Amino acid sequence: MNRPALCLQSAFICLACVALSSCAGGPTAGERLADMPHWMGGEPAGVPPRRGTPEYDAWMAARAQEAARPKADQKGDQSKKTDQPDKANQSK
Repeated sequence: MNRPALCLQSAFICLACVALSSCAGGPTAGERLADMPHWMGGEPAGVPPRRGTPEYDAWMAARAQEAARPKADQKGDQSKKTDQPDKANQSK
């Protein structure tokens, strides 16, 4: 093989290696899509954060705290059921 062809081949291989290594870093396509506004095709508002991020851990802690809190609606429903006398007992 002649020298210019070998030099051109080596340059092409080096360029291909540099181009391929540039694909490895940076945000992935899904991360780019998540940062886009909804009208451009991004995620809608109210979507929980991705697993493995600090925001996800904080979101899960807030959900657990909300689940552990006693609900006022549940107490109100139970008191309504027990405070009202039965209609069957009134008719006797």
